[in-house]
Amino acid sequence: MKTKTWKVITNTGKQADLESGLEKREIRKPTHISAREFVHWLAPESHIDDRSLLSLFKL
Repeated sequence: MKTKTWKVITNTGKQADLESGLEKREIRKPTHISAREFVHWLAPESHIDDRSLLSLFKL
């Protein structure tokens, strides 16, 4: 199975907007990390794959 790569369009510290081709996704900040960590981890114009995205939500 191929891992999808997402481009981070915006990140407000509470929510990030991601895009992969024509598909778009909004993700909310997990409660166990700070807004500052969330912005740092998903900086605008960065790229992240599905596996890395899932690891953000695991405790």
